Formats: sequence, structure tokens, C-alpha cells
Amino acid sequence: MKLTIKNTGILLLIGFALSCCSKEHENGTEPITEKGYVSGKVVDGIGNPIAGVKILADNVAYYDSQIQGTTAENGVYKIKLMEGAWKVYANFKTTYNGKTYSIQAYPDNSSILGEDGGIRNFTWKLQGVDPDNDMYYYGGRITIHMANNFYENQENIELTFSPSGPLIDGSAGKIINVTAGDQYWTEYGYINDFPVGRYNVTASLKKEGSKTPLKVQNWHSKGPFVSTLQLDFQPDISDFRPTISAAIVLGY
Repeated sequence: MKLTIKNTGILLLIGFALSCCSKEHENGTEPITEKGYVSGKVVDGIGNPIAGVKILADNVAYYDSQIQGTTAENGVYKIKLMEGAWKVYANFKTTYNGKTYSIQAYPDNSSILGEDGGIRNFTWKLQGVDPDNDMYYYGGRITIHMANNFYENQENIELTFSPSGPLIDGSAGKIINVTAGDQYWTEYGYINDFPVGRYNVTASLKKEGSKTPLKVQNWHSKGPFVSTLQLDFQPDISDFRPTISAAIVLGY
């Protein structure tokens, strides 16, 4: 692997080989602390290593100044750091139900590193808030639209998401009931930090002691309003804080 540093739009290629992982890292299963290097491991939610993850060490003082590396088969990486202050990110692509999604892994430590280096591990999480930006969630985002003839308050709506197969990380999902004001639906018109998967979605109107079934439409495909909608999240393939999203329309 070549060491690539981008600084203020000028690409500098340093023509010597930099091994992503030392021999000790390749043979071992855990990262080791080594002066002048940042190393770490990327795993899924149950601790399995993830290979091929793009690791980005970003210089916080200089715009577009970066050093990149990749995790080995054991999920371990190692990058030589230059002088300066660095933030480390981990991003990878995964295929789910025929679509490619960009995933940003959750850091165990988001603090800045100096040229002395250190260890930064990452975990693929289906939910959670970015430690550096509380507006970014590791879960998916679902936008809720109302049909033109639908004037009910969202406080009276209940949505039920039943998983259809495993979630994006291969884990088993569970049925999730969502109402306005709960942990997912705190923002008007948006469900945030939802575990990404394929779901069968139903909706009902709870009003005056009764519960009336509603119809649901996929906002992206503009298909028919149905009693049960199979919902897939739309990919975002950007490498920095990707947002995996879906959108539905509610009506009678």
C-alpha cells in the first residue's frame, strides 16, 4: 500500500511501500501499541473481525490532509502517522438485498491522536449517536409524509415494523412498534436511529378509544397505498457519515 497524503487539494504520493499491518499484526488477532503508529481492530456487533475496512486518519489542522489504510483479514490495521494531530475514522461497503451500503463504524475512542500514535478500535453498530456530532445517528432515518387528504396528528399514529429476514449486519431483528414521542420518533416527521433492515410496515390510527388501520405508500417508488408495505432502506455510498434512509406516506 502506498502512503497517500492530500493537502489543500495537492496530492502527494510518497513512493515507498507502507505495510498496512506489520508481521506481528498479520499473525496476531489484536492490535498492539507502537510509537508513531495508529492501530486498531474493526469488528461487527458480536465481535467478528471485518476485513477490507477503509481507515482514514484525518489531519485536523490542515484541510484535506489524510492518510489511509485498510484492515487485514483479522480486522486489524496499522498506519504510520506523520507530525500533527489526527482523527481516525473507519468506513466500509456491504451488500444487502442486492444494494450496496456505506457503513461508518463506531469508534471506541474519538479523541485526537498526536504523532506518537495509539490504538483506535471500531465496532459496526446498528444504532447510536456519533460522539462528535449528536445530529448524526448510526441507525437509519425514516421520513414520514402524510397523503394530501390525510390530516391526522402524528401523535395518534402507531407504526409497526416487522423484520423480513435478517438485518443488514446479519443479526435477527425484532418487531418494533413506534409512536410519536418514543425513542425513535422524537422529531416531527422523522424516525431516527432505526436498525437498518427489510421490514413489513403497517400503520394504525389510535383515536377516541378506537384503532383504525391505515394505508402505507413507499415515497420513493410512488407505488400504491397498501395495508402492509415491504420497506427497504435507500443506500448512501458516501465515505463520511453516510445516512441510510427510507420514506413512507400515510393515508386512509
